[in-house]
Amino acid sequence: MTEGTTTKESALLEDSTFNVITQIEKKADFLYSSVEKYIRDAEKDNKPQLVKLWNTIKEDEQNHLKMLRNELIKEIKQNKFG
Repeated sequence: MTEGTTTKESALLEDSTFNVITQIEKKADFLYSSVEKYIRDAEKDNKPQLVKLWNTIKEDEQNHLKMLRNELIKEIKQNKFG
């Protein structure tokens, strides 16, 4: 660390990058752990509208996950990561 380096500059990740990574984890957890159970429960309870709702939410979350992943890839390519 040089004499003029601030704590912010020496941080391993910027807050905004950390936020992207955190949201990727949360969305992936929902998509790969929770939503399929919610859909199965709605099917078991014979609630087709709820199945449709969960599938719509799943699609939206998949799109959000792709957007976040693309942003992280862009930051890595711009050498803003580490």
